[in-house]
Amino acid sequence: MTTQVLETTTQPVIDIGVLAEEGVWSTSRKQVLLLCALAIILDGLDNQILGFAIPSLIKEWNVTRGDFAPALALGFVGMTIGTPIGGLVGDWLGRKVALIASVFLFGAATLAIAGAHGVNEVSLCRFLAGLGLGGALPGATALIAEFTPKRNRSLSVMLGIVCIPIGGMIGGVLAAQLLPEYGWRILFAISGALPMIVAVLLAIKLPESPQYLLARGADTKKVARSVRILDHTAAESSVFVDRRAVGVERASVGALFIASLRRTTVALWIAFFFCLLPVYVLYAWAPTLLTSKGFDLQTASFGLALFNFGGVAGCVVTGWTIGRYGTRIAILAVAGAAAVGAAILAGMPLSTETKPLLMALLCIEGFCLLGAQGSLYALAAHVYPTNVRSTGVGAAAGFGRAGAIVSAYVGTFALNYGTTAFFTVIAACVVVTFIAVAIVDLHQPPVRAEP
Repeated sequence: MTTQVLETTTQPVIDIGVLAEEGVWSTSRKQVLLLCALAIILDGLDNQILGFAIPSLIKEWNVTRGDFAPALALGFVGMTIGTPIGGLVGDWLGRKVALIASVFLFGAATLAIAGAHGVNEVSLCRFLAGLGLGGALPGATALIAEFTPKRNRSLSVMLGIVCIPIGGMIGGVLAAQLLPEYGWRILFAISGALPMIVAVLLAIKLPESPQYLLARGADTKKVARSVRILDHTAAESSVFVDRRAVGVERASVGALFIASLRRTTVALWIAFFFCLLPVYVLYAWAPTLLTSKGFDLQTASFGLALFNFGGVAGCVVTGWTIGRYGTRIAILAVAGAAAVGAAILAGMPLSTETKPLLMALLCIEGFCLLGAQGSLYALAAHVYPTNVRSTGVGAAAGFGRAGAIVSAYVGTFALNYGTTAFFTVIAACVVVTFIAVAIVDLHQPPVRAEP
C-alpha cells in the first residue's frame, strides 16, 4: 500500500480518511483488532460470570433467586450509565483512554466480589463493574472501525463483538470446572485479575485512532506514529488531513439527533433495547432455569456455553453476510430466525429426556440472537461519522443496557410462570427488534455495490 499523497508541496499531504478506508488490511491493523478483541473477551467473561455463580451463592447463603434480582439490575444500571459515558470519554479524551480505564475498573470490581459476604456487597461490586463493562465496548468498537478498511469494517467489528460470547464460553468452562471443586470465590478472583493484567498490556501496546488524534489537534509526531499503523511508509514530516470527516464540531448525544440521523438513531436505540433484553435474560437466568428443571450445575453451565458458542459462529457468519448483502438483509434474517427459535423453545418440555434437543436449540438460538446483537454494533459503527462514532455507538448500546436492567426483573417474573413464559418473552422482544431494524434508513449497502 502506498501512502495517499494528495498534493505536491514541500511536504506530502496524507488524507487519513482515505488511507484508513481504502488501504490494505495489514498485520499492524489486525493487531489493533486482536488487542481490542482481548478486552472484549474479558468483558463478556465478567459480564456473565455472576449468572454462573448464582446457583452456588443461593445454596451457600440460603437466599432465593429473587434476592439476586437487585444485584443483577444494579450491574445493568452501571452498564447503562457506563456505556454512554464511555462513548463520550472516547470522543473527548480518546478511545484508548476510555477502553483501558473501563477494563481496569470492571476487573477490579469483579475481583472484589471474591471477598463478598452478602448480596448487598455483590450488588455494589456489580454496579461498579457495570460502569466498566458498559464503557469498554464503545471505545473498542470505534478503534476497530477506524483501523479497518471500509470493505472489511463490518466483518472486523463483528469479529470484535463475537468475543463477548467467546468470553461467555470461557466463563461457562471455568464455572463447570471450578465451581464444583473450588467454589465461587476463586471464579471471581480469576475473572477479576485477568482484566487488570490486560489493561496494563493495552496501555503499552494499543495505539490511539489517528482520525481521533487529528480531529482533536494532537501533536503531529503523535499523529504520525498512529498513521504508521495504517501505512508504515507514512513520513512524520507529512501534513495530515481528513477530508472525509463530517458531522459536528464536538461530540454530544444531541448531535445524534440532527435531521439526517434522527430516524436511524431512534430505531437503533429501540433495536438495541429489545435485543439486549432477551440476551441478558438468558445470560442471567438460563442456568437457574435449567437447574430448576433437574439439570445439574455442570449441564446448566454447558448449556449457556453452547448458547455462546452458537453466538460466535453467528457473529462470524452474519459479519460475512453483511459484506455481501448489506446490514438490512443480514440482521433481519438472523433476528427473524431468533424469534422462531425462541417460540420453539417455549413450546417444548425441559427435562433430561429432551436434553440433546435442548442443547442443540440453545446453540442455534445463540447463533441467531447473538448474531443479531453483534450486527447492531456493526450497523452503529457504519451509521455515525468519526466525530461522534464512539458517542453514537455508546449511546445506542447504553439504551440497550436499559433493556438489560429490565431483564433482571423480567427474568425473575417469567421464571415464576415456567418455561413457556420465559421463552415467549424472548420471542416477543426479538420481534420488536426485527421491526426496529426494518425502520432504520441508513443501512450499510453490500460492499460489492459500492464504487
